[in-house]
Amino acid sequence: MTGLLKDKVCIVTGAGKGIGLATMKVFIDNGAKLAVITRSQEDVDSLNAEFNDIGNEFMAICGDVSEQDTVNRFVEEVINKYGQVDVLVNNAGMRFRKKFAEITCEEFKKVLDVNLLSVFFFSQAVLPTMVSQNAGKIINMSSIAGTQGFSELSGYVTSKAAIIGLTKSLAVEYAEKNVQINAIAPGFCKTSYFENFSKNDDLYDFTISRTPMKRWGESMEVANTCLFLASHLSSYITGDVISVDGGWSAG
Repeated sequence: MTGLLKDKVCIVTGAGKGIGLATMKVFIDNGAKLAVITRSQEDVDSLNAEFNDIGNEFMAICGDVSEQDTVNRFVEEVINKYGQVDVLVNNAGMRFRKKFAEITCEEFKKVLDVNLLSVFFFSQAVLPTMVSQNAGKIINMSSIAGTQGFSELSGYVTSKAAIIGLTKSLAVEYAEKNVQINAIAPGFCKTSYFENFSKNDDLYDFTISRTPMKRWGESMEVANTCLFLASHLSSYITGDVISVDGGWSAG
């Protein structure tokens, strides 16, 4: 198999659906060895059934990315199996819509734990290996919500803004170690929440009217950006935030 990621060992979090699943598929199509984690055992079973034909070049586990011990054990297992980690895509995330005055501390903390702390845990776990290899790529999934305010999404917005700050800080710190660390800020894409969202006519119509391209994005369009950042084609890009939003951020 040939491709931009031939023989590269790639970790993708939140790989069961949407952008994570699309990224995993495009990485496999480009020759990568994949290790993925998702919180749904049903998704793990589905992935194992779909990709059992590539055997030793694919592994999937069910786990909570907000638990540091789980993250460390998973990364250790990947390194023991493959001997390296070349690419990390921190994609796992959650969101909920609720008025700020009604959000509990536990709810707010859960969003930060899943969306932000998981990035901290995984990055800290893989960076020693990437430094020893003198090569590595980390791609953090932020959002247009990381740079703009959205009503009733304060926890999500906070986590996605923090991801951008962490990305830039780590990019500067590890630049001389030949580890490139970037973020992607998707706009409204057809992921797992699209069906429910599209039933709210006012919200859906607003997103379409606000997006210059007048459509929602596809998960594969974000996945292809992940592929670019994971490959040698982006070797002089670090600390950047690439918007994949149909022109939302330019409007």
